[in-house]
Amino acid sequence: MSYCLNPSCQRPENAQDAKFCISCGSKLLLKDRYRANRQLGEGGFGKTYLAVDQDRMQETCVIKQFSPSHEIQGNSVALAKAVELFNQEAMRLYELGKHNCIPNLLAYFEQDKRLYLVQEFIDGQNLLQELQQNGVYGESQIWQVLTDILPVLQYIHTRGVIHRDIKPENLIMRQGDRSLVLIDFGISKQASGTIISSNRGTIAGTPGYAPDEQIRFGEAYPASDLYALGATCVHLLTGIHPANLYNPWESTWLWEEELQQQGNTISSKLASVLNKLLQDRVGDRYQTVEQVIHDINAAILSPDIPPTIITPPKNTATTNTKSPSVITGNNSWHCVQTLTGHPVAVRSLAISPNGQMLASGSDDNTIKLWSLSSGSLLKTLSSPSGILRQSTWFTSLGFSPDSQILYSGSLDKSLKAWDCNTGKIIRSLKAHADSVMAIALTSDGKILATGSRDNMIRLWQLPVVYQVRSTKAHTDAISTLAITPDNQTLVSGSRDNTIKIWNLGKGNLLHTLTGHTDWIYSLAITPNGKILASGSRDMTIHLWDMETRSKTHILNGHTDWVTTLAIHPQGNILVSGSRDKTIKLWDLEHGQLIDSLTGQAESIHAVIFSPDGSSIISSSHDGVIKVWQQ
Repeated sequence: MSYCLNPSCQRPENAQDAKFCISCGSKLLLKDRYRANRQLGEGGFGKTYLAVDQDRMQETCVIKQFSPSHEIQGNSVALAKAVELFNQEAMRLYELGKHNCIPNLLAYFEQDKRLYLVQEFIDGQNLLQELQQNGVYGESQIWQVLTDILPVLQYIHTRGVIHRDIKPENLIMRQGDRSLVLIDFGISKQASGTIISSNRGTIAGTPGYAPDEQIRFGEAYPASDLYALGATCVHLLTGIHPANLYNPWESTWLWEEELQQQGNTISSKLASVLNKLLQDRVGDRYQTVEQVIHDINAAILSPDIPPTIITPPKNTATTNTKSPSVITGNNSWHCVQTLTGHPVAVRSLAISPNGQMLASGSDDNTIKLWSLSSGSLLKTLSSPSGILRQSTWFTSLGFSPDSQILYSGSLDKSLKAWDCNTGKIIRSLKAHADSVMAIALTSDGKILATGSRDNMIRLWQLPVVYQVRSTKAHTDAISTLAITPDNQTLVSGSRDNTIKIWNLGKGNLLHTLTGHTDWIYSLAITPNGKILASGSRDMTIHLWDMETRSKTHILNGHTDWVTTLAIHPQGNILVSGSRDKTIKLWDLEHGQLIDSLTGQAESIHAVIFSPDGSSIISSSHDGVIKVWQQ
């Protein structure tokens, strides 16, 4: 459908390819390129539309039209202020939109005596919608919200901007990577020093979230945004609007009492952070994002938080004493250990070739090394500059053949090499122009491949980590990589819905596999190199013959994105993990479902087999790692 942007039009719906409105005759294309499809929302200053950019391959975007209400139009002072705020939002997006978690400004112009702003479309739900759909947040999810949004606030505050309207509706959880995106800079302000102005500023913000100095006096500080972030968190924790969690007579918050009445509890460390965010007096609050990050780092790394909870197996041998066996599906798999220590999502797992260590990479910006046999925590690896400060979320991990070095890829665009004995960084370098989403090592440990959100694949010679080749591989981000056991072939999966097969030695493209209808999230290759498995956001798994490059099976069974795959060392069983919170085992020869494992409370991010095939290890969005055995 093509939607008319004339505010006075009585019948704005038109045919998709129409050039002029059949009702009012208005031209339907803005700047001869932007076509509105439907209205998304309406406020006092104007309307928002979902649209497409016909000059950019029908790319989805958002049009904001300045069309103030009659009350504002009849008040010259209010109208001038509304125009100022609309212009200001365009300026803010232009200044700040280069950040991955802030929408990009695409265009700003006037047409038919109306102002328009065109910005990047963020595909996802805001946190209020997530709350209404999934219920109240747990502690791990609140740590995740803080971990996600604090670096964004740090980014805008260091550029002298105060958002002034932090609330669940203005935080969108992006579908693709589940990152939080900060939107709506319509009432943000440029700070002067630490305070917006010595005079009383414009009163703006949302009651319940905005602090007293902002609502009553029109003043805003970085600490004002932090207060609103705290109010957002208690809303997500309790499901109650923060205006109903505050007693103005006593000047006290009631959110902890409400949480107790609901039968929910959180740690004293999280409560302490939230209460300091919510202090009435500006001077008693956190003054900067850095101060909040410091306390969160201290809470996450505090030794009095038990790093692991081990659930003893019932009549089951431990991982290192159980002999390898052929998986048959006759024996049900069950959880024998639960490891906790990461407060937020664990996105990557790796097991050392000697079978002794498990590595886990998390959104808390640490890597933890665990004893695979006992489940005890051996070491926590983190960058010296601090966990949150550099946003070093670890997306991918891999061990050297001798189990002495761990390689990691992360959102800070870097490739790191870690000494597993000391926990120190051996080498750290900026590997890509954007986040490193995947790494893969040859079995001899001589070559490491990295895939990035910049659409590039790079090859590195090990152990010195020297770049030997780089190629633009796909038209969208590379999300997964795999190397055949003979070290001759590299396979890449991308958000462009394709799989590409490369000659690893020469770097030339051999074949492109198509068939998935959405992003490729994971790849796995059998030990004999004959079968390739691919998991996708289209909720299917495809099996491919590597010799003929043809598809042999499509496995259906998951009800949400297939995020991770692994193949048993004997090559007969495939294990898959999904956002539907299940782990499934498949017979690779016949493409049949063998078993379905449940027990993790959040989306599955990673699954791997132990080297002897006796254990499956999985990790999920709440930071929990589970070990499964027959």
